[in-house]
Amino acid sequence: MSPPPEPAQAERTPEDSGDLPVDLVGWATGHRLATEEPVSPELARELLSTALGLRQAQLAGLSDDDIAAGLARLRALVRQIQRLSAAAAVDDLTGALRRGAGLQALSREIARFHRFGGKGVAAIFIDVDGLKRINDTEGHAAGDALLADVVAAIRERLRAYDLVIRWGGDEFVCVLPDATRAEAERTLADIEQHVRDRTSGRSVSTGLAALEDGDTAATLVGRADEALYARREAIRAKA
Repeated sequence: MSPPPEPAQAERTPEDSGDLPVDLVGWATGHRLATEEPVSPELARELLSTALGLRQAQLAGLSDDDIAAGLARLRALVRQIQRLSAAAAVDDLTGALRRGAGLQALSREIARFHRFGGKGVAAIFIDVDGLKRINDTEGHAAGDALLADVVAAIRERLRAYDLVIRWGGDEFVCVLPDATRAEAERTLADIEQHVRDRTSGRSVSTGLAALEDGDTAATLVGRADEALYARREAIRAKA
């Protein structure tokens, strides 16, 4: 089953995307500091003075070449900071977001839903079954490979803007913005099947929660975690 169709997205602001504050200058003028886009000498002075918190008159003694060189260095610095920030936010093994970065991203999606509306926000909590046994019997390299394969399988069943967060050692959270509970349930079932297909029968335990009034990022994930354990206990009770 295919993931739910991608809806039309409202225009994102730097607040939504988590851009660095210094990049607000470029965004506000239509020329982002992190880009290589050429600008006129006049706009270069405006960007540089605003980014440095100076009046343009204070840059009057600098030539256009000096201004261009300063702006180029500032842009390079912004790009480097963005690269470092992105690397710090991502789990090295799986490519999923780290827990702190993921919670921030989920908080932005919740705030975005409250501002613009939409179908809702859903969280799927995923626990990779049997990882400790694999680590103990086949080695940690095999366990690491399984985690990477599970995340790859999850991503193949999600939309481009859905989030995957590494919550703990063998725990992951998927965030589905602008999705109904029914759509999220179909995606959850699709993920479970695709993981089995891709990993030669390995399984994951899952729980689902849809955003409710008063939910924060932490409470939404917490309810998805509780749903996982309730579902797991129900399966054990039937065994």
